Amino acid sequence: MEHNEFFLDRISQISSSNGVVHLQVTTLCPEDGYIDIEVNARELLNDIPSLHYFAKSAIKEEDNYLKEKYTKFKKTLK
Repeated sequence: MEHNEFFLDRISQISSSNGVVHLQVTTLCPEDGYIDIEVNARELLNDIPSLHYFAKSAIKEEDNYLKEKYTKFKKTLK
């Protein structure tokens, strides 16, 4: 089975039907256009606590990185 990796940048459309959540997403490569993803709705719902935890952790890590970056930058302005 071939595995395709991409960075999911934005969800442009989301819908559901018959136990499936349909996502239309964009990547950082405009030439990729839209990518359609279908996810088992029940499994997605089961994964929400983990998705929430990891999203919050990633945002906190990014915030800390940006704070440190701009603190160092501010020191160069003195």
